[in-house]
Amino acid sequence: MAAEVAAEASRESRVSREEPGRVRRFFALDLLDNRFPALHGLRFLAIITVVQYHVTWVFAGEQGLAIDGEFLGPSLSIFFGMDLFFLLSGFLIGSILLRSIETQGTQQLRRFYLRRMFRTFPSYYVVLAVLSVLMARLHMLTPDQRHNLWYEATYLTNFRPLGRTDVVMFWGWSLGLEEQFYLTVPLLFVVLQRLRSDRARVTLLLLLWASALVVRLVLFYRGRPWNDFALYGALYFRTYTRFDTLLAGILLALVHQRWRKPLTAWLEHPLHRALVALPSLACLWLLLRPWMFGWARVQLVHVFAWGTVTTLMWFGFLVLLLHGEGALGRFLSWPWFRRLATLGYGVYLVHIPLLDWVIVPLAHRLDARRVSMWITWPASLVTLMALSLAVAYLMHVFIEKPSLRVRDWLAA
Repeated sequence: MAAEVAAEASRESRVSREEPGRVRRFFALDLLDNRFPALHGLRFLAIITVVQYHVTWVFAGEQGLAIDGEFLGPSLSIFFGMDLFFLLSGFLIGSILLRSIETQGTQQLRRFYLRRMFRTFPSYYVVLAVLSVLMARLHMLTPDQRHNLWYEATYLTNFRPLGRTDVVMFWGWSLGLEEQFYLTVPLLFVVLQRLRSDRARVTLLLLLWASALVVRLVLFYRGRPWNDFALYGALYFRTYTRFDTLLAGILLALVHQRWRKPLTAWLEHPLHRALVALPSLACLWLLLRPWMFGWARVQLVHVFAWGTVTTLMWFGFLVLLLHGEGALGRFLSWPWFRRLATLGYGVYLVHIPLLDWVIVPLAHRLDARRVSMWITWPASLVTLMALSLAVAYLMHVFIEKPSLRVRDWLAA
C-alpha cells in the first residue's frame, strides 16, 4: 500500500513538473528554418517597408489626411520590400529544388509543398472567411466582392481588379502570384534536372528572368498611351509580368549552392565587394528617383523598375550578405528577428483590416485635434505593427501550429 501511494505521488509530481513544459511548448513559436539567419532580419525589415507604404497610401490616397510632400514621395518610393519577399521565396524554393536535383528525388519538394500549404493556406482562408462574413453582416460586401470571392479562394486575386469594392483582400494579390508561380516549379525542376551543366542552368534562368521584362515592354508599347494607374494595374500585379523576382531567387540559390566557397573568398577583397555593391546602390538610386531621366520617361522607368531593377538591386545585396561577414549581417542575425519574421506572414494578412478599422479612426481623431502628422504617422505605424504582431501570434498558435502538426502526420 505504501509503495502504491509513493508511486502515485511520484507520478503526480512528474505530471506537475511536465505541465508547465507542455504549456510553454503550446504557446512557443514554431520558428522558421535558421540556415540563413541574416535573412530573418532582412525579411522583417521588408515587412516594415510594406506596412509603412500602406499606411501612407491609405492616409494620403484614401483618407485625405495631409502628409508633407517631402515625406509622402520617399515613403511611396519604398515599394520594393515586396520584391524582396518574392526573391527570398524564390531563394527558398530554389534551395530545395537544387537539393532535390542532387538526390534525384522529390521528397524535399513534396515536403516544401506540404509545409507551405499547411503554414499559409489555413490562416489565409480564416482571414478571408472572417472578413467576408463581417462585411456581409455590416452590409459592406459589394456585389463585385461577392462575385470575386471564388477568385480569392483559388489564389487568383491578382487577375481581378484590385479596388476596394472589387475584392475583399486586395493585398492578397502577392500571395496569389507566389502560389501560381509555385505551380510551375515541378516543370522547371524537370527541365533543370535534365540539363547537363550548371552553366546551362544559369543560362536558362537568366533567359527566363529577362523574358518578364520583354513581356512588360511589349504590353507597354502596345497599350500606349497609359495613365499611371492603368499602367500600374496592367503590369505590377500579374504573374506573367512579375515572375522575374521569383526566378532571380532561384538563380541566387544556384549561385549560392554551387559557388559559395570561391565567391566568399573572392568577396573578401574590398574592391570586389565594391564591384558588387555599386550596381546595387545605383539601382536603389534609380528606384528612389524614377524621374531622373525626365518626367516624360517615368512610365518607361517603371516598366524596368517593376522586377528588373529591383531584382538587380536585391540580388547584389543578398550576394554580399550571404557570402560575407560584417556588422550588418550580425545585426540582421539577431535571434529576435527570427521570431518576428516567423510572424511576418500573419502580419501581412491582418495589417490592412487593422489599419482600416483601428488606426484610421485614431488618426482622424488626432488630426481633428491638430496633432502633427509627423507625430501621428510614426505613432500609427508603431501601433499597427504591435497590433498586427499580436494578432499574428494568436493565429500562429491556434491556426498555424495545429495545421503544421497535421502536415507532419501526413509527411510521415
